[in-house]
Amino acid sequence: MAAAAATSGGHGSRAVGGRIHRLEVENFKSYKGTQTIGPFYDFTAIIGPNGAGKSNLMDAISFVLGVRSAHLRGAQLKDLIYALDDRDKEERGRRASVRLVYNLPGTGAELQFTRAITGAGGSEYRIDGRVVTWDDYNAKLRSLGILVKARNFLVFQGDVESIASKNPKELTALLEQIAASDELKREYEDLEAQKNTAEEKSALVYQEKRTIVMERKQKKAQKEEAEKHLRLQQDLKLLKTEHLLWQLYTIEKDMEKIEAELEEERGSLQQAREESQSSENELAAKKKEQSAFLKKITMCEKNMAKKKLDIDKKQPELLKLKEQISRLKSKIKSCNKEIDKKKDDNKKHLEEMKRLQSALADVTSAIEELNEQGQDKGVKLQLADHQVQEYHRIKEDAGMRTAKLRDEKEVLDKELNADIEAKKNLEENMQQLRSRVDEISSQESELQTRLNKILQSIPKHEEELTHLREEHSKIAKERQSSGSKYQTLKQRVDEIDTQLRELKADKNESERDAKFSETAKSLKRLFPGVHGRMTELCRPSQKKYNLAVTVAMGKFMDAVVVEDESTGKECIKYLKEQRLPPQTFIPLQSVRVKPIIERLRTLGGSAQLIFDVIQFDRALEKAVLYAVGNTLVCDKLDEAKTLSWSGERYKVVTVDGILLTKSGTMTGGVSGGMEARSNKWEDSRIESLKKKKNQLESEMAELGSPRELQRKELAISEKITGLEKKLHYSNVEQKNLKEKLNKLASEKRNIEKEIDHLEPGKEELEIRLAKNERELKKREKKINEIVDKIYKDFSTSVGVKNIREYEEKQLKDAQALQERKLSLSNQLSKLKYQLQYEQKRDMHAPIAKLKDTIDSLEKELKALQERESSAKAVTEQISNQMEELKAEAEDWKLKSDECETAIDELKKQNDSLAAALAKLDRQLKLKEGQLVQLRSRQREIHEKCDLEQLKLPTVNDPMDTGSSSQELVLDYSQLSETYLQDMRLSERDKLEAEFNKKIGALVAEIERTAPNLKALDQYEVLQTKEKEVTEKFEAARKEEREVADKYNAVKQRRYELFMEAFDHISKGIDKIYKQLTKSHTHPLGGTAYLNLENEDEPFLHGIKYTAMPPTKRFRDMEQLSGGEKTVAALALLFAIHSFRPSPFFILDEVDAALDNLNVAKVAGFIRSKSCARIGEEQDGDGGCGFQSIVISLKDSFYDKAEALVGVYRDSERSCSRTLTFDLTKYKEA
Repeated sequence: MAAAAATSGGHGSRAVGGRIHRLEVENFKSYKGTQTIGPFYDFTAIIGPNGAGKSNLMDAISFVLGVRSAHLRGAQLKDLIYALDDRDKEERGRRASVRLVYNLPGTGAELQFTRAITGAGGSEYRIDGRVVTWDDYNAKLRSLGILVKARNFLVFQGDVESIASKNPKELTALLEQIAASDELKREYEDLEAQKNTAEEKSALVYQEKRTIVMERKQKKAQKEEAEKHLRLQQDLKLLKTEHLLWQLYTIEKDMEKIEAELEEERGSLQQAREESQSSENELAAKKKEQSAFLKKITMCEKNMAKKKLDIDKKQPELLKLKEQISRLKSKIKSCNKEIDKKKDDNKKHLEEMKRLQSALADVTSAIEELNEQGQDKGVKLQLADHQVQEYHRIKEDAGMRTAKLRDEKEVLDKELNADIEAKKNLEENMQQLRSRVDEISSQESELQTRLNKILQSIPKHEEELTHLREEHSKIAKERQSSGSKYQTLKQRVDEIDTQLRELKADKNESERDAKFSETAKSLKRLFPGVHGRMTELCRPSQKKYNLAVTVAMGKFMDAVVVEDESTGKECIKYLKEQRLPPQTFIPLQSVRVKPIIERLRTLGGSAQLIFDVIQFDRALEKAVLYAVGNTLVCDKLDEAKTLSWSGERYKVVTVDGILLTKSGTMTGGVSGGMEARSNKWEDSRIESLKKKKNQLESEMAELGSPRELQRKELAISEKITGLEKKLHYSNVEQKNLKEKLNKLASEKRNIEKEIDHLEPGKEELEIRLAKNERELKKREKKINEIVDKIYKDFSTSVGVKNIREYEEKQLKDAQALQERKLSLSNQLSKLKYQLQYEQKRDMHAPIAKLKDTIDSLEKELKALQERESSAKAVTEQISNQMEELKAEAEDWKLKSDECETAIDELKKQNDSLAAALAKLDRQLKLKEGQLVQLRSRQREIHEKCDLEQLKLPTVNDPMDTGSSSQELVLDYSQLSETYLQDMRLSERDKLEAEFNKKIGALVAEIERTAPNLKALDQYEVLQTKEKEVTEKFEAARKEEREVADKYNAVKQRRYELFMEAFDHISKGIDKIYKQLTKSHTHPLGGTAYLNLENEDEPFLHGIKYTAMPPTKRFRDMEQLSGGEKTVAALALLFAIHSFRPSPFFILDEVDAALDNLNVAKVAGFIRSKSCARIGEEQDGDGGCGFQSIVISLKDSFYDKAEALVGVYRDSERSCSRTLTFDLTKYKEA
């Protein structure tokens, strides 16, 4: 395949001049029916609005040239068939096809490529109407320079941006596709894997050969050392016999000494127990005596609490009486003030009545005087005597003629004046009533405001009262329960004190332990991954296992548990910096532990795993298991020996601290300070008890004093009483205000009814007044007409218009007099009404009512004061009784304190006795343990002799090797005199060390020289094996060389294909980039070049593409602008196309991100490569000419094309249509 690609698509040979002539589509995507698109020129631009189907036209060309449907915006081939709606999609037998008519170079003959979508959804390929396979179809396209897989003829929308954003590895993959070296990728990788496998196989066979040779040499050396080994074994046996015999001699001497000491210490222990029992009895008696005193104190306190409760019950009653007395006194004082006010009002009332009567008399006198003045005055005309006579005659005549009318007029005048007076009185009454209504409304508003305030305050008081009652109830319950709770807490504190004394919590910590503890706390505080010391993180489940767990853990008992190894290293660094003592660290994540052997949990008896008797957090399981392993614990030493030394051996420790190992040694017990170390397990418990004690004491402090709760309860009771009184007064005042409001409302309604009743009378008066005024005017008019007629001649003779003119001048004074009389009449009516109102007011009844109220209040006050005195006397009596009870309780408390002091002394004495007893008991157990340990050691030595077949000399029969029921008596005379002397412990250790040193030296030498006795047979087998492996190694080396040769050949071919493409593209890209970026201002253009990251194996590494636009310094591709990236990507595309050029190049909106200047440059470049290319093999710049079909929306691009294919949407047929426009006719000269 690689060879085919190279020969058909090399950059040196190309089918020049061939081009797409036209395209025939049938029901493809948005193109309905059969449509012919074209012809296509050397540089054709496809234009049209968005959504018209331009990209579908490019998809049609891609489809017919074999591009897969996934690259054509369709999930399957059926999605590419034209369908107007879902109903069309569901139709069966739908087909679509695209035919591309290609003009062959030179002859211009047509070659037709057709691809159709069958009804079944598959593809059908035809060349010139003949059905062919895809391989034949693809081969034909390759022969024309069209590489479907590399898509060297096609640039989709977004491909430019994709190339601009490719990383170096992706550029390498793209170049491998173009160079066809990717076809060798799989073969290369397979051969590389075979080569690696062959190399590994060869190395393994070589290692096997080397191992066999070395083993053969070792076997030869072992054969020579066999005799030396047997001789050393015999020397070791004699030395061990002497060593064990000396050990048995020292054990017998030590056992005799310990048995004598045991007898003496047992007597001392019995005496100490008797003293301790006597002290315990004395302490019990004192406790009993103190208990009696405490009962007396409790009884007194209970009686005092009852008395206090009685006082508390009386206290609210006293407060209530005091509040009621205060309220009654306030009421009496208020009533007295009200009586004084009423008396002042009565005095003012009498003075007002006198003033009104005096004013009434004055107004009446003034009216009478005006009446007298009116009678004296008359109308006198200033005329001559004859004129006067004529005036009187005419007047008499006029009076006779108008007598009847004047009588009627006079009657009307009287009626009119009476009505006017009545109207004025009525209006004054209505005005007074309206003023009273306004006054009532004002009072109602004021009272309603007060009522609203009271109504708002009542819910608040009720809510506050509910809250206080709940708080009072809560405090009462708390006070009742606090006493018992306080005693319970005190009792628990006493119990904890007892436990602390038993655990000797006051013991002094050693300086080393204190330093270790402080260091662990510092580490835990500074480093998050530190969990703590082992003694803090776990503890034995029972106290009897303390010593056993201590022995089993050994040095890990003080180890610090950390989360991981790095935390441990940081802690060690910190210890070194602070010059603190070294510590052991157990990292949870990296520590390796052996799993628990489950069958050890079912051994029976008292045997258990030490791991199972330790309490710890499961997160720390690995640390605990690492410290103790599969060690067993049992109660008895005999049981431990059975488990450790019979059958399968186990590591066992007894509850007394005796450790039996698998190798047969027995150590531990109470030696080496193990018992003292075991007390550390109680440290965490002591710390826990101390914390618990502090917590309980804090709870006791939080409970507070019962007296404080009583004071709070009393204060809340007083608040409740005050609020209840406030609520009562508020309710009473609310009731009074509502009654006052009802009375005012009733009075207001009555006044409004009165006003409504007076209103019709006023209207009737107004109607009557209007009627009388009209009648009066009629009478006056008639009288004036008659009088004017009679006085006509006389008026002319005296020189007046009419006689009334003169008479009116004379009557002005009379009219003024009349107005004055009217004013006085109105004043008289008003004074009469006011006097009548004042006379009706009863000023004595309220005063009498208030006096009666004061009398009743004083009686009630006296009764309350008597009740208060009685309650105070009872309270005082109870208080005296409480003081007596308090004094009695103090006496009993003094006696109880004396007992407490005695008890404390006895407890201290008991503690010292218990400590002495424990010390003696420990010493006794220590001696017994030492004795048991020595006997066990004695048995171990005998068992070891039997096991190692060592014969010890005896007194009875040294040659008898059989067993006997009697205990053997050893013959120590064979030991030297130095060994039989009494030795100090240091001398024994020194001698033991010498024996061990000699034995160790022999054992070391034996281990160094110990041969394999079967070495000769093994040596012959190894020689045969060595020959076989040598033949196998030669075959593996041969296979390795063959695979390496194949691998190197494929690698070299892949390298040549890749570098051929790279060299061509690398040489051409700078020229193409300069063409795309040069301008008048920058005639040289920019610079672009490609760099390989690895020149030995370039296809396995990346390619660095660098483009520097004119006047710009070096930048990464990511830092270029969008237009600069597009130009750089186009330069790379054109350079790649020049390596494996196709006869045509189809580009979809590659100018989208370019400005007008760059669009013109790119269009010019494409035009230079496309137009007038017939007969050209290669242009001056080394680029190849090609037919260009470009989709563009920019006129500055497509105006340089030779032809335009316009795509539009046919709304009637709901499909895309095309038009072709030849621009070569309009070329400039």
